[in-house]
Amino acid sequence: DSQVNVTDIVTIVGWILSADGSADTCNADVNGDNVVNVTDVVVIVGWILGGEARANINDAAQVDIIVTNDSIELDANGYVGGVQMTLSHGANFSIDLVNAFVADYRTTDNVTTLIVVTDNKSLEYIATVNGSFKIESAIVVNSNQEISDQSIVELKGLELKLAGPNPFNPSTSLNVVVPDAGNVTVKIYNIVGQHVATLADGYMERNASGYTLNWNASQMPSGVYLVRAETAGSISTQKLMLLK
Repeated sequence: DSQVNVTDIVTIVGWILSADGSADTCNADVNGDNVVNVTDVVVIVGWILGGEARANINDAAQVDIIVTNDSIELDANGYVGGVQMTLSHGANFSIDLVNAFVADYRTTDNVTTLIVVTDNKSLEYIATVNGSFKIESAIVVNSNQEISDQSIVELKGLELKLAGPNPFNPSTSLNVVVPDAGNVTVKIYNIVGQHVATLADGYMERNASGYTLNWNASQMPSGVYLVRAETAGSISTQKLMLLK
């Protein structure tokens, strides 16, 4: 109709959710990459809102897609304008998208395609989910293009990982991934169950990359030690061997 407005956005979103996501000739392919997807929607939203007003946006160049037991979220180093995902799942699956400028999905059989686009604040929270699922594909866009440096991080429980040598002498390090903010304890026990050290005991914010904890066992005898990390409803353990 020779005008670019919300009608075009609604039309394109409907096409994305109902088609296979690829076309080599379509007026909706505004960035000219021969694919119609969330990137085109974000660009059009930028046009509608005015490019100059958005010129100072600190665009994200890297993003982690955080998957928990009941949510999908984003952790980016700058502005995220939109996301498009395809999820596979079982029959007992439901999803509730964040309230955004564009927030829509369509489920066919056991596959759900979703699209979320913001008109101002960077996207962080995407959806609340119920039931197991797998992200088959994801497109995350800043204010004008897809973010190529992206990864999927699953935070489905407290996780204690080895970050240093094992066996070790006399020190090593561990990494504790915290899925939800709360009190976390990390304690070390000897082979007979005696508590010999505490590496952490206090409040921690959620951290997908994890907190690094160091243990210097120079005063301890050689042997096997058990490290136990615990938070509300979640426990993770690691076995260490000190060889002097």
